[in-house]
Amino acid sequence: MRGQKLLFIYNPHAGKETMKNKLSDVIESFMRAEYEVTIFATQREKEATEIVLEQGMNYHRIICSGGDGTLHEVTQGLMQMSPEERPVCGYIPTGTVNDFARGLKLPMRVKMAAKVAAGDNVRPVDIGLMNGRCFTYVAAFGAFTSVSYETPQSAKNLLGKTAYLMQAMAQLGNITPYHATIRTDREQIEDDFVFGMVSNAKSIGGFPLFKKQNVSLNDGVFEGIFIKMPKTPLELQAVLNSFVKLTPNEQIIGLHSKRFEIISEEKIPFTLDGENGGSFAETEIQCCHKAIDYVWGN
Repeated sequence: MRGQKLLFIYNPHAGKETMKNKLSDVIESFMRAEYEVTIFATQREKEATEIVLEQGMNYHRIICSGGDGTLHEVTQGLMQMSPEERPVCGYIPTGTVNDFARGLKLPMRVKMAAKVAAGDNVRPVDIGLMNGRCFTYVAAFGAFTSVSYETPQSAKNLLGKTAYLMQAMAQLGNITPYHATIRTDREQIEDDFVFGMVSNAKSIGGFPLFKKQNVSLNDGVFEGIFIKMPKTPLELQAVLNSFVKLTPNEQIIGLHSKRFEIISEEKIPFTLDGENGGSFAETEIQCCHKAIDYVWGN
């Protein structure tokens, strides 16, 4: 990597502010790989996207560190660059859940993840596009999808994944179904749904998806999971029993497609990678095949 330029973007407040005490070790890993390193610490929302757009074309590699929100912002910037200009992206996960990192088989220890991020195991990954806006691994609507960005950072730092579960429990009495038509390349379904997501991941919220061994991050196909509104206590119990592992049954529908349309009479609020994604009555989600080269673990 001698002479190649590396831009390191990190969120100093992510997770338990782990990076503050590990920064020296991380930079040392980059220097040992013979990169010329520039460091940028984000201070506000969307700043990572801005710095990638302003400076990304000047670097051979961008490595970001933070939670899934930081990675989401870097992805936004990379996808707005021309494919020829996009640098390789490395990721050092320091957030609370780190779903995307698990899919890339990245180490959860910062020093080890930094060494991987500076390495040469580079492979492409599919990126999602929802109504013109990109996402790294999941677009979702319905019950509990606002939990990630409504949970205070202080609670995440103190309680970890438990903070998300506590916030979700507080929302149990406010679950609202959405009547929607879902179209894929081969299927059309119309029903009342309390939850839906289109993902390119092997786990969501730290919980593994069903048939995760069959999920590929660069096969040009996304996985869709949609949960119907329970109409009886037995249906409700079936949903609760299946939800943790998202195993399919009559209430939980699993679909695979490179394109999804979600159409409803009312606007449905979405999240993208756990961030607020806006509200839409007509939503189109498509797969951008092998759009960004990421550094993978072993």
